[in-house]
Amino acid sequence: MINKFFRFAYHGSSSGYLIMTGKDNSFILINPFTRRKMVINNSVFEVDFSCFACKVLLAFCRGSEEFVLLVLCRDSNDLHVYQSRSFSWVTYLTPQKVVDFVVLQSTIYVVTNKANIGIVNLNSTNINFLELKTTIQVHFVSYAHVGLVSCDGHLLVLHIMSKVTFNVYKIDFSTMDYVKLKTLGDIALFYAPQRKYYALSNPRMWGYENNSVYVIDVACEKYTLFKGDVDKLPELILPIVLIAQYPPLHPGPQPKQPYLDWCFRHIRNKVDYSLVE
Repeated sequence: MINKFFRFAYHGSSSGYLIMTGKDNSFILINPFTRRKMVINNSVFEVDFSCFACKVLLAFCRGSEEFVLLVLCRDSNDLHVYQSRSFSWVTYLTPQKVVDFVVLQSTIYVVTNKANIGIVNLNSTNINFLELKTTIQVHFVSYAHVGLVSCDGHLLVLHIMSKVTFNVYKIDFSTMDYVKLKTLGDIALFYAPQRKYYALSNPRMWGYENNSVYVIDVACEKYTLFKGDVDKLPELILPIVLIAQYPPLHPGPQPKQPYLDWCFRHIRNKVDYSLVE
C-alpha cells in the first residue's frame, strides 16, 4: 500500500496510521484499517521531500478525538508538535538534539543524542528533563545512537553501539536511574529503517517470539529474527539501508521501492494534557 503513494514521502507509522508528506509540505495521515484520512497543513518548517526524512508520532487525547502529531526532522535540532485542538504547530527548542520519542502512561517522553530523558509539556513550549542518578555514554561514531520504546508500562532506552552490539536499559522511576537489562523477557522489539523501533508485550499472542528482535531487511523485503535465551539479550545485526533516490533520475517505469515498516493496528497512543504542568 505504501508503495502506491508515489506522490508522497513516507515517514513512518504511529497509532495505526501511515504518516506521509506531500510536495506542498503538508502531512497526510491514513489509517489503512479504518480508511480514515487526515491532512495537516504546515507552513512553519520545511520537510525534506524524501522517505524517512523525519521521525513522527501520532497520539490521541484521552477521552476525545483530538490529537497531537510530533515531528522531528532529520537535519534539524527542533521538535515540532501539531495540536488539533488549536490547529497550530508548536516548536520546542532544546540545547541538545532530540532523537526519539514515545508515549508512556499518557505522557510523551523524549531522549536526546546524549541520552538525557525529558517530558514534553503540551501546555507550553518546555521539555522537562528528568534528574537521573546516572546516564549512558553515547559515542559519536557511525552506528552509535539511542532510541526509546515503551512497552508493558516500562520506558526502555536502546543504546546501539555498533552494527552488531546493543544494550537495553529500563528507566526505574522509583530510584530515578538506568537499569541495564539482561533479557527482554516477555517483549519483542521490531526495527525498521531508518532507526525506527517498536515493541510488543506478550508477542506470542500476535505470532512473534518473546526476547527477540525482528529486523526488516529492505533488500529482500523480508525480516530477520534474532532470538536471545533466558540469560541473554538477542543478537542484533542492523542491515545496510539503501533508499532509492526520489524522484527518479530517469523517466519511465521504476523498480518497486521497498519502503517497509511495521504497523500495529491495536496500538493507539493516548496523551493527557493534565499530567504535565
